[in-house]
Amino acid sequence: MTASVTVETGHWRTGFTALAALTIVGIGGQFYLAGMAVFGAGHGWDLHAMMGGVLSLPILLMLGLAFLVPGLGSLRGSASVLAGLYLVQVTLAALGSGIPYIGALHPLNGLAMDGVAIALARASVRRREN
Repeated sequence: MTASVTVETGHWRTGFTALAALTIVGIGGQFYLAGMAVFGAGHGWDLHAMMGGVLSLPILLMLGLAFLVPGLGSLRGSASVLAGLYLVQVTLAALGSGIPYIGALHPLNGLAMDGVAIALARASVRRREN
């Protein structure tokens, strides 16, 4: 029985790590798309907005896994912080056009999100190695 739980947690942890990696790559892509828009290359803002919505999926899945899979309990706090930063990110984007000084915090919050996603990926891998 215990071995079965360990194997299942290992698979869930692998999935969690993959979601964290996907989030890291997605956030990097968001910076690229914003750069495209700033420098006039294509429809960067439309893609940026769409991909911002898509990024909610791995973030919410990580949050759910951290709370539902017993072996991932140590990642709950960081997964919650990442989800909270995502909500701040959406709020900053919504307020940004009307209040540019608030909107200017949007890329800084994106950096914070990336840092938390990197920390989650590292913590998930570290736990798997132990």
